[in-house]
Amino acid sequence: MTVSHANDSYFWVVTNFSKMSPEQGYKTQTMLTFIMGIVGMATVWVASLILL
Repeated sequence: MTVSHANDSYFWVVTNFSKMSPEQGYKTQTMLTFIMGIVGMATVWVASLILL
């Protein structure tokens, strides 16, 4: 998953526990999950170059 959206339960858990408004949560979490997804894909690609 590279982008979390408002219909995802993880989005609502993080937004509510962080006491963010839905607008803040959407902006923040969408960007952070995008970055995490890109880093994860890059890590798998680098690992495949090393291990294969």
